[in-house]
Parts: sequence; structure tokens; C-alpha cells
Amino acid sequence: MEPLVALVANAREGSITTLRVADGALSEVATTPVAPGLPLAVDRERGLVFAGTSEPRGVSVLQLQPSGALEPVATYPAHGAPVYLALTSDGGLLFSASYHDHLGEVWAVGAGGTLTPVGEPIPRQNMHSVQVSTDGGFAYFVSLREDLVAQFAVAPSGELTPLDQPTAPAPQGSGPRHLVFDAGQTSLYVNTEFSGEALRYDRDPVTGVLTPGEAVRNVPDDRGLTASRFGANPREEDLIWGSDLHFSTARTRLYCAERTRGTITAMDVAPDGTLGPITAHSDVVAQPRHFVVLPDDTLLVASETDDLVALYRPDADGALTEIARHAVGGRPNWIELVAVENPAG
Repeated sequence: MEPLVALVANAREGSITTLRVADGALSEVATTPVAPGLPLAVDRERGLVFAGTSEPRGVSVLQLQPSGALEPVATYPAHGAPVYLALTSDGGLLFSASYHDHLGEVWAVGAGGTLTPVGEPIPRQNMHSVQVSTDGGFAYFVSLREDLVAQFAVAPSGELTPLDQPTAPAPQGSGPRHLVFDAGQTSLYVNTEFSGEALRYDRDPVTGVLTPGEAVRNVPDDRGLTASRFGANPREEDLIWGSDLHFSTARTRLYCAERTRGTITAMDVAPDGTLGPITAHSDVVAQPRHFVVLPDDTLLVASETDDLVALYRPDADGALTEIARHAVGGRPNWIELVAVENPAG
């Protein structure tokens, strides 16, 4: 396998830090200025990096170099400031969710990463994430404010058509946020921001329709946290503040992050996709908004408040031990892993 670099988006200062990840250590390769905002999506086949920006609202396209450094290519306007980006598996379509501007967008991706808007924006209150099925035929936009997942069929051109059941509900007041598929794409999982739960949905791979399944509490019970609500200040009121979730490499364990106390919870996932018991709660860096799981099952976690990332090794139960950390730019809020030919650092 080629060496790995981590692209760390620094939202406040508007830059991307490239870190070499090797032998349990982190070293800096380069830092590239872009603009504030910076959710990322990567076309690994073509070495294209898409970065959502809030000032101005748009998407910047960068070319990944063999060293892991980034070369800016172009910037394209958007109707809403992206907080989440997702590419189809063939790299032909780019999807965006905009939390503050309450909409989702689609672009057709051309040669060299050119972006052409497709259709009209999709309106939903406080969209927080979007995912696309592996076959590119369905897209799912999460509305935190409306407690739902909006589900669409995707035409080859990128046009969106609501499914016969246009939305799948989340529990009232739960605040659904980020979502991931299982390997077979017959289940979809959502981490809730307000209620501290992992939600599972059954997914029909033919129709794309989601059906609510089980919900499992995924925050520690001994940290003095209570359910949050829209507009609250979680840190001042000691409220649940869920963020990201990802699978282990074998997809037998789901990790979920909570920011107020800075924890990541591990829970088992059964072969049929159903959520099993909690196996560990681990203290990690402060305010972990985003994290990724590396091929060796270590976790790289970004701290929004301490301007750093830290690397953790899980034990057999998913309990995490820190093995390395590295300072990055202001308010890191996204990480992407990319294999490169010759990383510096």
C-alpha cells in the first residue's frame, strides 16, 4: 500500500494541513491556504480535492501532488455555504449540504474538476450532511432541524427526484447529524446531535427507501450530560453535543463522537447490521467534531478547540489510547485520508 497522508481542514483560518501518517507518527508535509469553511471530498482516482468554503460561499478545487501537497485549481460559487460534501463513487457528481443556508446542491464534475450546477437547490432546514449510495442512484440529505432524512433518486445527470416516501423520520428533537452506510448498503446509521443516539435505518437497495430501525444511546451516562435542543449552548449548559460517526475497517464496530465531554463511544454491529451493545467510552481530544479510521484501525481525531489532531489505538473492546498528536491550523473540522506516492515529512 502506498504511504498515507491526512488532509486536515482548518475552518477558522481557511487552510488545509497535509500530515504524513506512518508507524504511529504524524509529521507535516505542507499547509495550503484556501478559505474559511472547508468540508472536504476527495476523488482519489484523479487526485482532486474539493473544499467547501463559507467566505465566499463556494467550492474550491485543488490538485493533490505526489508529495501530498495541494495545488489550487479553481473556485466555483455555491448558493449555500457547504458544511458537508460527498462524491459519487465514479467522481462524476458532487453533493453539498448547507446548514446555515438550509439547502442541498448538486454539481456535475468535469475534466480537471470543473463544476457545473445541476437543477435547483433542495430546501430543508439546517441540512447537516449528505451521502450517496455506492451505485450513485440515491442520495440522502439529513435535516437536523426537521428531524428527518430526505431521500432522492439520482439521475445520471445529477437531477434529484424525491422517492415515493420522500423522507424518513428521526425521533422528535433528536437532531440527526452525520450518517454512514454499512458495507452492503442495506443499513444506514445516523449520529444525533441532541439526544446522543445512534439511529439505524433499514435500506431497500432497489427502491432506496429507508425504514427506521433501532436506536442506541451512545454517550456515557456518568458525565452529567442531558439532552440538548436547537439553539442551546451545550458547553454552558452541560448538554449532549454529538458529532461524527465511522465504522472500524471490518465494519463490526461503530464509533460515535460527543463534543461537550470529548468522548468517542464504541459499539458492536451484528452481521445483519443491527446495533449491539456499547463496548467502550473513551476520553479523547477536546470537542472532537470529525475523525477518520485508518487502515490499521487507529483513529485520527480533530480537536476544534485545541487546534490539533491526535492518533488513537483501540484495544479489543474499542477503548482508545493516544499514541501521537500534532498541531495544525485554527479549528480543524474535517479529515480525509489519501494514499500518495512520495509523502514528505
